[in-house]
Amino acid sequence: MILVFGGTTEGKQVAAILDALQTPYYYSNKTNVPFSGSGIAIHGALTKEQLEIFCKEKSIQCIINASHPFATLLHDTIASIALEIPIIRFEREFTERSSHALVTYVDSFKTALQEFEKNDYKSLLALSGVQTIEKLTSYWKQHTTWFRILDRDSSREIAKKANFPSEQLLYGYPQNKAEEIEIYSQLHPAVIFTKESGIHGKLEQKIAAAIATNTPIIILTKPLVANRYLCMNSIQELTTFF
Repeated sequence: MILVFGGTTEGKQVAAILDALQTPYYYSNKTNVPFSGSGIAIHGALTKEQLEIFCKEKSIQCIINASHPFATLLHDTIASIALEIPIIRFEREFTERSSHALVTYVDSFKTALQEFEKNDYKSLLALSGVQTIEKLTSYWKQHTTWFRILDRDSSREIAKKANFPSEQLLYGYPQNKAEEIEIYSQLHPAVIFTKESGIHGKLEQKIAAAIATNTPIIILTKPLVANRYLCMNSIQELTTFF
């Protein structure tokens, strides 16, 4: 039995591979969302101890972590378990970083906030997800800020809990360059903030649109994963493993 941590495009790819191989698996999401694969869907956060117990009780022979690049707590929890089973990190592809003058990479929210202050940015379009609202509170409490989040109740609840103004929420997914340009041109933010989300997060399109509209864009770099992981980013590589 295999345990897959998904909730992403990569998670769906892993599920499709295991379905094709007729390999039994559990598919874990943090929240209870629809899952169409043949695996057993489970949801909810797990501590290190709970994960170890689950793996022992369900005879898990391999863990495939295909969760979001910024799910750092989950990455660290999986890597910390005291079980001698393979742990695979199936990760999306990332493009080469841009060297354009309008593009700045930072390694923490603290550094991002320092960049906002240093450059005296008066408004912000955040494309970094609903979970980052709280982390940027000190900025949006003082400056006009828009957050683009997923159009679902759980996201709205997180924004509401943070007391973020509902009228400054935008709903939807990353778009192509032309559609991103339209959004940037309508709002005219002083700066854009996003995460190094890779190809599936359409980071290239966000950067291209920022450059086209002459808007500075600050990008939070993806966190590194522990050496415990066997890292893969191609379907062929993962299929060969099994």
